[in-house]
Amino acid sequence: MSIPRSEQELVEAVQKLLEDEAKLREQENGNLPRLSFDRHLYIPLLLEKSGLQVSPPALTPSEGQFVRALKKCWEEEKNGKLQGKEIFLLRNLSRGRGIGFFEGRGFYPDFILWIVEGEKQRIVFIEPHGMLLAKSYVHDEKARLWEQLPKLAQEIGTRSGRKDISLDSYIISATPYDQLRERYDDGSWDYQKFAEHHILFPDCKQCDYIKIILKAD
Repeated sequence: MSIPRSEQELVEAVQKLLEDEAKLREQENGNLPRLSFDRHLYIPLLLEKSGLQVSPPALTPSEGQFVRALKKCWEEEKNGKLQGKEIFLLRNLSRGRGIGFFEGRGFYPDFILWIVEGEKQRIVFIEPHGMLLAKSYVHDEKARLWEQLPKLAQEIGTRSGRKDISLDSYIISATPYDQLRERYDDGSWDYQKFAEHHILFPDCKQCDYIKIILKAD
C-alpha cells in the first residue's frame, strides 16, 4: 500500500487500524474504504480511493458491488438454498502472476470463485466490467470464455485423473441493461438471452444474478 504524505488523515487512520487487527478485518468505514467478507481468501478487500495505491489493485465500484452482492447472498442463503455448499472467493492477479486466458491478448478475470459441494468443485471465473465498447458476441473472447472451459476441464481431468472439477465463467455488465441492449449484437437480446450467454446484470429485477452464478435458484 502506498499513501501520499499529504493524506495525513488517511495515514493516521491506517496506523490506528494496524494497531487493532480485528477492526481492520471486520469493520468498514470511509477513512480506508474496504470490504470484509470471510469467504474471501484474504481480508479486508480495499476499495478504490483517490491517492491510495495498493497491490493487487483496489476494487472498482463494479467489483465492489459484486463482492457485496455475493456476501449478502451467502449470508442469507448459507443455511437455505446454499446449504451443503462452501464458497471461496479470490481476487485474481494480473499478467505473470494470476490465471489468464488467450495467450498474447492476456485476459485475467477479476475473480475466481470456488463452489464446493461434497466431492465436487466448480471453479467460476468472474469479470465485472463495462461493455459499451464490447464487440458483438461472436467476436467477444471474454464473453465466450465459458464455452471453452468445459473442454479445458476435461483436459485437466484427463491429465490429473480428477473428474470432480468443472470450470465456468461469467461477465457481469457494469453497463446497465437498457443501455447495452440497444447496441449489443443485433439489438434483440433480452435478459434471458444475455444470461444464456453468461452475461449478467446487477440491475435485473426479474432475476438474482448471484444466484444464477451459484446455481442457487
